[in-house]
Amino acid sequence: MKKPIVTLVCDLPVPPIRQYGGTERVVAWLASGLVKRNQFRVVVISPEGGQRLGGVEHRVANDCQQAIAAIPPESNVVHFHGWIPDYIDEHPNWFMTLHGNEPTIDQLPRNCCCISRDHAARHGRSLFVYNGVDPDEYLYESKKHNHLLFFSKVRRRVKGCYEAISLASKHDLKLRIAGGYRFDLLKVGGFINSFASNIAVLGELRGQKKAQEFARASALLFPIAWEEPFGLVMIESLISGTPVLARPRGSVPELIPDDVGGQFATENEFLSELERVQAINPDICREYALDRFTLHQMTENYVDLYQRLMDKEKNIFE
Repeated sequence: MKKPIVTLVCDLPVPPIRQYGGTERVVAWLASGLVKRNQFRVVVISPEGGQRLGGVEHRVANDCQQAIAAIPPESNVVHFHGWIPDYIDEHPNWFMTLHGNEPTIDQLPRNCCCISRDHAARHGRSLFVYNGVDPDEYLYESKKHNHLLFFSKVRRRVKGCYEAISLASKHDLKLRIAGGYRFDLLKVGGFINSFASNIAVLGELRGQKKAQEFARASALLFPIAWEEPFGLVMIESLISGTPVLARPRGSVPELIPDDVGGQFATENEFLSELERVQAINPDICREYALDRFTLHQMTENYVDLYQRLMDKEKNIFE
């Protein structure tokens, strides 16, 4: 009996060569999870430059038109993570996962899945599937070092690197910054203060070095200034046993309960939460993430959605 075909379409190389990125890493983890289930034939369509995933049929496309042409016509489910065709709703077995925020939600396709409850609600939807990470890519250390970690795209102002530096500078806190370079701070602020002895700018990290940073920090500082759809770094931190101290924007309140982190809207709240968060048991953080946010849970949830599509269930996306 032939296995049903699930085709994943992404407009970024899958998986990324340097293991750096967001959506493309999630797609790679999903593909790997599907292969491990041995239930589907898995096809990934993405640009040149990605690595090879065992058990996955890779097809190269460099634009939307090429991606559509590469879709096996016998696909049972086509799952888009980019290159969304205008006519996606004309195919009942095609759907997209929205990974960012769409400013004009009335232009979203009907066949759309979000990545958190807050993300879905803000886009007038109810369907969402949480992202999941591969636990094997991370380290766990129960004994933490005496520093905070900022790990996001430094050059994106809404990620809050300037605020992280400001808090560390004002309160003489040790802070390690990853996800960009010192010159990125010329755009977002904090360049001069970043030379202080209590602040280290590490650049873009991946692999073992990245895993070590997540595992050793006393807390991840996540002072975002936008409605974060999911916040993958929060899960990477928790699965490494490191609690999260974040602004309560977007998905943060639903993903970070008090037993694995804290939230602050003001500087006084930051100071009052910091000591409590740094004392959180790393085991609790890791178990929380392992129970909810691994590629296994993500794959299971998407497989349930695929099955509903293959069963021709109506009103899935309403």
